[in-house]
Amino acid sequence: MQPSPDWQRLLRVALLGTRQAPDALPTGGLALPDASTDPDYREKQALTAAGALSLVRKAGYQFTAAAVATPEPSLAPPESALSLGPVGTQLLQQMIDGTHSPLLAGFLNDMHSHGRRVPHHLLVPLLETARTRRELHGPTAQVLGQRGTWLLKQHPGWQPILVAAATTPDATTWETGSIAERVTFLNLLRATAPDQARELLAAALPQEPAKNQAVLLEALSTALTAPDSPLLEQYLTSKSKEVRQVVRPLLAKAPGNSLIERVWNRTEPLVRVKTSLLSKKLLVELPDQPWDKSWLTDGIEQHDSRFQGDRATLLGQQLALIPPQRWTAHFNLPIPKLLDLAAGTEWAALLLSGWAEAALLHQDASWAAAMLEWLYEKPRKLSPLQALGGLVGLLSPAQFTSLLLPLLAAAPHLSPEVRWLPLLLQGHTPWPESLTRRMIEVLLESLGRPEQLHRIHYAASQIFEHMARVVPASQYVLCARGLEPLLHDVPYIHNSLTRLLNTLHFRQQLAEALTEPPGLG
Repeated sequence: MQPSPDWQRLLRVALLGTRQAPDALPTGGLALPDASTDPDYREKQALTAAGALSLVRKAGYQFTAAAVATPEPSLAPPESALSLGPVGTQLLQQMIDGTHSPLLAGFLNDMHSHGRRVPHHLLVPLLETARTRRELHGPTAQVLGQRGTWLLKQHPGWQPILVAAATTPDATTWETGSIAERVTFLNLLRATAPDQARELLAAALPQEPAKNQAVLLEALSTALTAPDSPLLEQYLTSKSKEVRQVVRPLLAKAPGNSLIERVWNRTEPLVRVKTSLLSKKLLVELPDQPWDKSWLTDGIEQHDSRFQGDRATLLGQQLALIPPQRWTAHFNLPIPKLLDLAAGTEWAALLLSGWAEAALLHQDASWAAAMLEWLYEKPRKLSPLQALGGLVGLLSPAQFTSLLLPLLAAAPHLSPEVRWLPLLLQGHTPWPESLTRRMIEVLLESLGRPEQLHRIHYAASQIFEHMARVVPASQYVLCARGLEPLLHDVPYIHNSLTRLLNTLHFRQQLAEALTEPPGLG
């Protein structure tokens, strides 16, 4: 009996039919007692052989002996970091199993900063969880300890985490690694040999598809330097819009780049301040030349979803590239005064959107703070800014609180129309206790009016979900005591409020687990 050839022959007979196939049937080591003259003999023999061969296939096979003996791996060194304690271990297990899993990456980073490692019995479950979640690769690699780092090398499926754990670049990663692993290699090499990293990248890019070019060029965003500009300039007019969209902001931020001067020379004649005896006026003109491919050399696309109108889109993109402080210096005007002048033109929305995008691109916190303060100091008939969330993200916790508290005082009743609601939901800095207390007061007062519940319960649920992310865990008791009455009085928001309190309590437990006595594993 030859199981493999016999099985293939049996499949061929079965596909063609026992009456049509001329091949001799395999016996499977068995023979039917019926004479071959039985009209159903071939069918019976085929089924018998199939059963026998199936059992043989299920029984397995003997592996071929290795030509060269594989040396046994060396033992893992002794642990030097402290393990999590019993409570921390239990909480980590819950996150690995899917409970509060969005908090896992942050907790792993906190473990690293507190010198804690993963208990041994959770190493494999954590590695399996992190294997398919790229955002967990780096945080996981930091807290594996000696045994976990040793274990990483024994399983090829954990190779991406092993690459994330590397502290020195490995040349083989650049040649054979995935695109994410090659980006990690570039980041490591740029930290020690930026010129060599740039040369490798310049040599590899022409052979890469556009999608990979965009990802690899994005690696230059870490520690961007003046020598990176010539390489970026080469791809500013790439045939791929995806590549151009990566290159344009990087080049605009590169020290000493020539792009900003070229765009400034295009834009400065179009935006002017006219001074009369008693006032100033901002004059705005749109570019008089339509778009053609030559505009790509200055990073200007034909279409941009941030702006509307053919020529308005061109000016909007130009404004979005130039550092906004250049305009205040050029006109010798404070930011609020320049914004006042812009609001008096027919192109107010275009100017404000362009300057907001520029403040976001160049991470200009002073412009962001001044612009948000100007926008919210009084009601204005302006279109919402697409860059609002980015501007809010540039504020410090103190700036965010000082901007928001006066708005809450002016409109203390929650409704879907209040001006402070979008601003509140866009801020991701930790809340100080003063802001948390004020928000609890607003929620208690607003949700205590039954006639308004149908209008505000969705907005209240949004606030609760947002608070679960931005309220520090140390304020759990404050929130529990302040908001718990709503659990009994307002069934509309029971689920979202319960999630908030459960999340804050879980985060509080995570913080306490970092300082508990270590476990044994």
